[in-house]
Amino acid sequence: MAIVRLRSSDLKQAIAAGALSLHYQPQVHIRTGKLAGVEAFVRWPHPVHGMIGPGEIIRVVEEAGLHVEFDRWVVGAICRQAKIWRKDGMPVPIVAANVWSETLRRPDALRLIDALADTGVDPKTIEIECPRGSSVDPDLNRALVKIHSLGVRLASEEYATPARARGQLTFDTFKIPFPISRDHVANAKAIGAVVAEAKLQGARVVADSVESTDQEQALALLGVEIVQGYLYGPEVAPVELRTLITRPGA
Repeated sequence: MAIVRLRSSDLKQAIAAGALSLHYQPQVHIRTGKLAGVEAFVRWPHPVHGMIGPGEIIRVVEEAGLHVEFDRWVVGAICRQAKIWRKDGMPVPIVAANVWSETLRRPDALRLIDALADTGVDPKTIEIECPRGSSVDPDLNRALVKIHSLGVRLASEEYATPARARGQLTFDTFKIPFPISRDHVANAKAIGAVVAEAKLQGARVVADSVESTDQEQALALLGVEIVQGYLYGPEVAPVELRTLITRPGA
């Protein structure tokens, strides 16, 4: 298979033209089966190479230093999509997206959420998945506290960071990543600690990469209430999400 070398200039142009697209993976309440939210994953419909996935896009963003442009486009896109879903009578409770630390370190970090004012979307429906190290990095901590104060939700996988190190930074969601959710038996104590911390903060817990009912039920016994993964479906285009969550048995 030939190795595709993507040009950073093409990606920069695609971001400026709004030519990227987002697919969304459902987050589901175990007990009720209701939609708890979605997480956004970027795709690039390349005119020459076809559909490009997140891995290659991330590589180009990092190599070219396009973090800020990319993050602002993604957050703008999820705000616009949340508005469309609500207008169409399918209000999605929470729409989440990852951002880079490079964007949050800038003096104008708050510009990341400019789209909230442009779209009029309730900030409580938008969730930023914090970069690793946010809890203990003063610059990231400061930017995220400001963003959080405006109503935007924050999610983190760094549940083990002591409260004293987080300072004023609190989270609305704790994510249990793939390696831990997969090996849930070996990590039962760690998962229990996440659930306990979430209860103290009034936060939700989302287990990622859940692929079987056995895995789901084991996580439920440990106190996890929301799961995300191929058990309920892959990332899908916005128009497909309605079909996915309204099909019989969903």
